[in-house]
Amino acid sequence: MKLIFLCGFVLLPLLNQNGFAASPTETLKLAVDNLIAVAADKETDVQVKKSKLTQILLAEVDFEAVSKRVISKSWKKASDEQKKEFKQRFLDIMAETYFILLKNYSNEKVLFLKEQLKKTKKNEYAIVDTQIISRNKKIPVRYRMIKVDDIWKIYDFIPEGISLINTYKKNYASTLKKKGMKGLLVEMLKSKKKDRQE
Repeated sequence: MKLIFLCGFVLLPLLNQNGFAASPTETLKLAVDNLIAVAADKETDVQVKKSKLTQILLAEVDFEAVSKRVISKSWKKASDEQKKEFKQRFLDIMAETYFILLKNYSNEKVLFLKEQLKKTKKNEYAIVDTQIISRNKKIPVRYRMIKVDDIWKIYDFIPEGISLINTYKKNYASTLKKKGMKGLLVEMLKSKKKDRQE
């Protein structure tokens, strides 16, 4: 599982050589190169690496779309301040988790297999199927993306059929039911402090 999530990053918005917005697949291909560069860098300070990782996530993951799906109905009931706080804490949790996973990088290869596009009245979506090749193992990974201001961004990451959104949604459901949004934010803060102490 660690190997799978390691390859779940995306790169800063880029244009292709013709000056047009990069396609979902093009964005992911460039993203992998960027991730590998960070993972393979053994000279850079830990805090600098964490900062780079956070900036990549902040720029390339649509945390608005992710948050709405993770906490579902609670998103509509939350105040603007609570929404802002949730997105920040969710970013912190993801950044810390993925930083740890970066240490496990060992020259894995990623194949980009298929891209599917879907357009609704409000948004444009894409699914990009990839495959990670590691020690003769083939691991399927699907990315769900949404087009925001002509730039493709990740809003779900599905290794071996396990949705990132559904995983966190299940993890947070009990706390939301018992303690509401305020209680969830407190629990997320406690989790962050605990991770820093370990």
